[in-house]
Amino acid sequence: MKRINIVGIFPGRPINPEAQKCIRESQVIFSGKRNRELIPETNAQLLGIGTLKEFSVELANAFTEGKIITVIASGDPIFFGIGKYITEHYDVSEISIVPEVSSLQVALSRIGMDANNIRTISLHGRPVKGLAQKIRNNVKIALFTDSNNTPSNIAEYMKIFGLKDYIIYIFERLGYSYEKIGKYALDEVIGRKFDALNIMVLKKDGNNNTQLPDDNAFLRKNDNITKREIREISISELELNNGDTLWDIGSGSGSVAIYASLMDVDGKVYAIEKEKVLCGYIEENMIKFSTDINIINGKAPEALESLPDPDAIFIGGSSGNITKIFEYSYGRIRKGGRIVANIATLENFQALMAYLRENKLHCEVIQANISRLDSISMYTRFVPLDQIYIIKVRKSQLPPAHAGGLFREGQHKS
Repeated sequence: MKRINIVGIFPGRPINPEAQKCIRESQVIFSGKRNRELIPETNAQLLGIGTLKEFSVELANAFTEGKIITVIASGDPIFFGIGKYITEHYDVSEISIVPEVSSLQVALSRIGMDANNIRTISLHGRPVKGLAQKIRNNVKIALFTDSNNTPSNIAEYMKIFGLKDYIIYIFERLGYSYEKIGKYALDEVIGRKFDALNIMVLKKDGNNNTQLPDDNAFLRKNDNITKREIREISISELELNNGDTLWDIGSGSGSVAIYASLMDVDGKVYAIEKEKVLCGYIEENMIKFSTDINIINGKAPEALESLPDPDAIFIGGSSGNITKIFEYSYGRIRKGGRIVANIATLENFQALMAYLRENKLHCEVIQANISRLDSISMYTRFVPLDQIYIIKVRKSQLPPAHAGGLFREGQHKS
């Protein structure tokens, strides 16, 4: 009877009886080169695991032929392993998983570090983009590296984004007779070569102060910045889920994009700004606050065409082009996505409200009048910030012209 066994093994540890039984009964065994030397003698057909595409074809062929298959994996097969692909593409009733300890478990046991609240990130075959905010928000981080994202390259990246207060442990060839464990400061890792088979563990040295930046902390061209109170209301209205893709249109200093990236650390955040000088400020701010977002220098909506479809869109600046930008944004945003626009002028407010009414789109509007207590000579008074209209639209399952008259006047909160 056809079956796929996914068996975890680890160097220096005996193969457990259940795993041995799977191997003995197998007609086809898939294994990477490194694990092949750990497999006991067998009469099964031995096949390598090349690229995922090659493996998927060979696995499907063997399965279709009704073979009993065993896939040999390192450690825990479903912890950043081949098991994830198999369980996503085959019925769980036809799969048997026999896990071994993971390389991370072994690594942490070597240094006596608990696994509570550790953030685990695989950079194997993945871009490093966006790593900064994931590190910034955590005290303990485990990184699975590859030939491009080496410990040296990762340490250099961390230094650029000001992530210097970490102790770095690097584990090389765990379980083998010549394994090596090193404890380093950031600068000691840069330029140093390590065995290709390695894991990095970062431990924050000091308190984990990750408070959100205040207005005065942002580098900017002028005082035209989305103020903290407005920023927090607007981001709340965006209803970001971790992993969401966000467009920040008219990003200015990047305050909303950077704020959002610290909340949506696994998402993709795009700051779109037409002025090249302001893009420079966004880049400086993202490095200052240890966030790695995507900066797009261009005018909306033309600059949006090559970007992935978003889950949320913030419109902070439109240069008088609010309806055109909104129309394009609504067309691109995923179903259920949220568009939040901050508008300061009555002209833009009236233009967008007229567009929404004409297209029968439901909206919510917050009129935000906020004042801050300030000292004037020997007196104190409340100093008002600019009045802002915060307009929120959620994309329905229907096209705009058939949205069923969802717009209701008077839907204003103050």
